Amino acid sequence: MTEKKFINNADEIIPSKNDSPYKRILAIGDVHAAFDKLTSLWKKISVTDDDLVIFLGDYLYGLGDKNIETLHWILEHRKKKNIIFLRGNVDETYIYHLFDNDGKMSRANRGVARDIKTVALKESYFPQEIYDFLTNLPLCHSITIGGRKYFFCHAGVNVNAPLDAQTKTYLLDHPKLKNFYRDYSGRAVIVVGHKSPKKIFGSSEKYNLNLPLKIPGRNILMLDTHAKEDGQLSCVDILSGELWQSDAAQIDSILFVCSGNSCRSPMAKYIMRHLLKQNNLSEKIFVDSAGCNTRGGGSMSGKARDVLREKNIPFDKHVSKRFTAEEYRKFKCVIALDEYMLRQAKKICGGDPENKIRLFTDLDGRAFNVDDPFPDGDYRKTFKEIFIGCSALLKQSAFKENDYVK
Repeated sequence: MTEKKFINNADEIIPSKNDSPYKRILAIGDVHAAFDKLTSLWKKISVTDDDLVIFLGDYLYGLGDKNIETLHWILEHRKKKNIIFLRGNVDETYIYHLFDNDGKMSRANRGVARDIKTVALKESYFPQEIYDFLTNLPLCHSITIGGRKYFFCHAGVNVNAPLDAQTKTYLLDHPKLKNFYRDYSGRAVIVVGHKSPKKIFGSSEKYNLNLPLKIPGRNILMLDTHAKEDGQLSCVDILSGELWQSDAAQIDSILFVCSGNSCRSPMAKYIMRHLLKQNNLSEKIFVDSAGCNTRGGGSMSGKARDVLREKNIPFDKHVSKRFTAEEYRKFKCVIALDEYMLRQAKKICGGDPENKIRLFTDLDGRAFNVDDPFPDGDYRKTFKEIFIGCSALLKQSAFKENDYVK
């Protein structure tokens, strides 16, 4: 039997008694078109008619087929009385990008609307039905349990206004929301998505920022755990503090990306290939590397070769190549070796429409950078960091659930 997981400090926000009509009140963070993670999480939480489910908004993301699948799923599930879909700032943006003032599909935004139109065509939904759904998404939901109010919204609240007098700008997004995370002191529990704990607390070592976070000293529960990128989709039962997260996406091809494709990314390629071979996975998962700032055709640096040889990691003749949008399309997972390369890779691809570019994470799920050692850096340190990242990647649930790793 799987051991139950609970958010940290759950006892500070769960009600003293459950006098609601529900056995569970399940809050789910930002989906952002991570359809595979949505269906994975939905299977785990096994919703019944005795549960209340509250989605905190932001269902779509960029362009791509996952928007189609996600919107179809939501349009089907919106019919259930015990599921509430709240509006997020991205949903608000889609309303204005997809439709003109009278609710008709906008011709001026065909590039953004293309995938949503496909839903209407494939699934017999009409643009008007999609428009009505998006524009009628509520901004917030509150429920009193055991004498305490629980207030659900996408982004946060104005700490200087009562909860029943909040405006759309605060509930969806606002430049002063940092004041909410810092200054909110009410007894009511505010449950939000919108900003992941990583974006608020950076690389804090005090918390696992890939998990939902109950902010210490504040009755705020944050549920956006970066499902659109390298994180998971999260759900918390407000009545107990129990936590569920989606499985990691399946990985069958990996591309490592650095700047010149001469040291860090080829080292990662050969280290990962070595670990896969040790686990009899070489035939199942293809690994390669590329560089954002190279013309291609170069070889691996001598210092990188030396440290691989020293650590008994086999390698062959490496020829550098440039990272392109075409390379992006070929691979299921793209690992950027640092945050600058992450931004560069996304710029080359016009964003990350398939949500597959990410940083390395360590065994505790914390994202980290691998600094460029070229030309006179510590290549042994670089090797160690890459080995940690590759080992963590290998031990993800994406591999475990197929008994890849014994």
